[in-house]
Amino acid sequence: MIRDRGKKKWQSAFFLPEHVKMLKQISYDDYKKQKKPQLDEQEFEEIGFVVMDSLNHTIPIKVTIWKDGFFQSITGIVDKVDMLMKNILFDSDEGKRKIRIEEITAAERL
Repeated sequence: MIRDRGKKKWQSAFFLPEHVKMLKQISYDDYKKQKKPQLDEQEFEEIGFVVMDSLNHTIPIKVTIWKDGFFQSITGIVDKVDMLMKNILFDSDEGKRKIRIEEITAAERL
């Protein structure tokens, strides 16, 4: 009777170590990505109220944005709202930053 290694002899025959590392990295990054949440009209209105309060009364707010599958929180004060270009100029600790309105998923007063 022939004693064979079975699948073990074929496992590393087709992949170089660089390929295995790249496949693990791709699958890990895709695993961490999240879908963009769908906001309803009430949530859009609440975000609009918070942003306009920050603009009119220089109140610091925390804005959560979604970009390429990842969420990021930014704290600061709204400096300008450009409805034509659909951007918000946000003055945070890191400096001024443009945020697209469609990227905003949440806003809260601090």
